[in-house]
Amino acid sequence: MDRILLVEDEADIRENLAELFENRSFTVFTAENGSVGYEKAREIIPDLIISDVIMPVMDGFEMLDAIKKDARTMHLPVILLTAKGMLESKVKGLEIGADDYVTKPFEFDELLARARSAINNRKRVLQKIKISPSEEDVESKDDVFLRKVIQAVEKNIDNFNFSIDDLAKEIGYSRSSIQKKIKSLTGKTTSQLIREFRLEKARQLIQQDAGFLSEIAMAVGFNSLSYFSNSYKEYFGVPPSKIKSLG
Repeated sequence: MDRILLVEDEADIRENLAELFENRSFTVFTAENGSVGYEKAREIIPDLIISDVIMPVMDGFEMLDAIKKDARTMHLPVILLTAKGMLESKVKGLEIGADDYVTKPFEFDELLARARSAINNRKRVLQKIKISPSEEDVESKDDVFLRKVIQAVEKNIDNFNFSIDDLAKEIGYSRSSIQKKIKSLTGKTTSQLIREFRLEKARQLIQQDAGFLSEIAMAVGFNSLSYFSNSYKEYFGVPPSKIKSLG
């Protein structure tokens, strides 16, 4: 189920919206102000954030700014709820990075449609993200994080002991935040991403006739040729020896 974080200081509105979204098969988290909302966004990495603008402690603009400046949350779509006629506020929010606006008072069906649209748009972007070593740049809002991941994995491509903990240390994130972030951005586990990256690199080396299969396997972090061959066939649908012979 898609996960929504509702940030609203008025308890009755917050609870009512939460119930309505839950009845439409969403998993809903709530926060009573922007400060709590920002912390929850970093913790749960929701599929969408819906936030009021005017709130105590930290308002919607301040929260939005914090979210868009944080590599862990900058990719999250945000819909702001604003009072009718607040054109200046809309412009400000869009400049900070809001994905959409809904003007109060609103019909829930409108908010629901915009929420689904924002989530689906994000999913379409994620489907276009291809983690591929040095073949082309990753064109997305998540360059800062994904480039660090790609660079770290490629730097350690021949180290078959390279682990999630090593990756976390390399790019300065905690193990849990890396796992949540990568899963959110790519739909893959961190281990799956590293394995597929190695195989993509192996494909390039094979096509370039860079060496024997045993040498290529070692170069991309597989210490067993049989395991490498099985993994390659499972991922690409053909054994690496077939590609090698075609070359």
